[in-house]
Amino acid sequence: MNTTIKAIPMVLAGQALNSLRDSGYDLATALGEPVDNSLEANANLVQIRLDQSTNDRGKKHIHQIVIADDGDGMNEDTLWHYLQLGYSSRYMSKKTIGKYGVGAKLAALNFARRIDVWSRTADGPWRHVYFDLDEVRQGEQGGEVPGIAQPEEMEVPAELKLKLPSSSGTIVVWSKVDRLEDGRRAPDANELRLEVEKELSRIFRYFLHGGRRITVNETDLVLFDPLMSMDQSWADQVLSDHYSNAKATKGAKKKPREEHFGSKLIWEEPVKIEGHEALVRITLYPREVLRKRGTGGDKLAKKLRLPENEGKISFVRLDREVSYTNVPRIFGRAVQEPDRFIGIEVSFTPELDDYFGIRNVKRGVEPHGELRERIRTIIKKYVTTARKEIDEVWGAAARDTLSTQGEHASILDAAKNAGRTLPSGRAKGPESQEEKDQLLDDLARDVVGSDVDKEKERLEYIERLKELPFVVESVDFPGTQFVDIQHVAGKVLIRLNTRHRFYREMWAPVREIASLDAGSVSGADAVKAARRTIEALTLMMIAFGKAESMHEDPQEQYGELRSYWGQFLSSLMGKVKDIV
Repeated sequence: MNTTIKAIPMVLAGQALNSLRDSGYDLATALGEPVDNSLEANANLVQIRLDQSTNDRGKKHIHQIVIADDGDGMNEDTLWHYLQLGYSSRYMSKKTIGKYGVGAKLAALNFARRIDVWSRTADGPWRHVYFDLDEVRQGEQGGEVPGIAQPEEMEVPAELKLKLPSSSGTIVVWSKVDRLEDGRRAPDANELRLEVEKELSRIFRYFLHGGRRITVNETDLVLFDPLMSMDQSWADQVLSDHYSNAKATKGAKKKPREEHFGSKLIWEEPVKIEGHEALVRITLYPREVLRKRGTGGDKLAKKLRLPENEGKISFVRLDREVSYTNVPRIFGRAVQEPDRFIGIEVSFTPELDDYFGIRNVKRGVEPHGELRERIRTIIKKYVTTARKEIDEVWGAAARDTLSTQGEHASILDAAKNAGRTLPSGRAKGPESQEEKDQLLDDLARDVVGSDVDKEKERLEYIERLKELPFVVESVDFPGTQFVDIQHVAGKVLIRLNTRHRFYREMWAPVREIASLDAGSVSGADAVKAARRTIEALTLMMIAFGKAESMHEDPQEQYGELRSYWGQFLSSLMGKVKDIV
């Protein structure tokens, strides 16, 4: 041991900073750090540019990132300290977005080995400072003490090809970027750019809604609101395009572009802790988003980013989202698919940072202790309320579908494709066109109704029938017969009698349970329905066998029928699944 040296450096700067490059930032979260600084400096426009090139191994990658703003700029002393780890003009402030003085530096080093900064105030020249990790490590190995040189007056290089702010502003350049090759963070630079746009438009939605501008590669960000309460949002654009381009169908008006599709506020409640408040807001997405059961993963839903929202909570600190995440066990039950239609936001001020676990890296926010329990109670209660409203909307949509398309529409559409490979039927049915039309009209009247004002709906229903090889409808007709089957021009028309005991005691209750979400059905109800279904299906087979026994030679009469029935049942079940 060398006893002449009284102390050694607490930190080997070069090695420590190289280790801190693995701080766990994704690119969007990293870019959020310098954007924070720009907004705190009163910038009205923040421009981000991702520059792409090909590296020595022939792989495309983003080699440089530029963040420029028209904010207040930094004086010489502030600029000198800007790259100093731990320095912040707002250090541990309770009134600003930043507080630790490490975010922008660690974020840059997570992807780049060099940071250059140019800044000027309204009445000053452009000044420049930089930090190069490679130079620091080399100098440290040679015994130099790492440091940041004083700012120098220096114009912004023309090769950056920037439209400079007319007055004050700051430009930050991350270069020697070595962690953004195609396929490493995203399939390619375009996908990475889209991800950055998506995340930043949500993180800074309040600033965008207030009129600040953020661009990525010259594309203005459109705010994304996971509560769907703000106007002029991404959801408004998507829904306006969807409904204005939709084909005009019965009862569907074309909606004008730029319409606001606002959510419904289910509940809003402040939670007070030590004289400070966190605000919990829960919203239910509009009916144009809810639509009907089973649409939460379709093309429109993905454009609206619904699957990503399932069970997520947006935590917002001083109008800046610091986390959008699932919090374990805070719903009081397992997260389920309908939860993607519910927006949840918890906003708070810096005085509650400790309760939310705010860290120097804006990730992993989660309420703790008494605050968590109180938020959990609110979410559990009012998410349940929202879920009930979703079921009501979907139930109404299902009833509307039944009234115009019939109970079995979804299965029939699926069976239409499966029917292409089945043998063609030999049944002739009625010969005359008049008789064929009459059978279809009778069925349309059974399903849609016989009123004079239903004529258009009946004609539309008949047109849909012409495209289907099988038609099954639940209708009301007298007698003990459960199934009535007609054959018309190669089509099989099947009517189920809703008066029959089998339908009332087995079919209808099971259908009702199937239309509900799993979270709204008790285990006892599900077991009871399953047992009654087994009973009823068994009794159906017994009844079929008994009906056969009424013929003197059932094998001769019904043997071929049984064979075809089993064959077609197996084939259809193999091709039609998870439709209801």
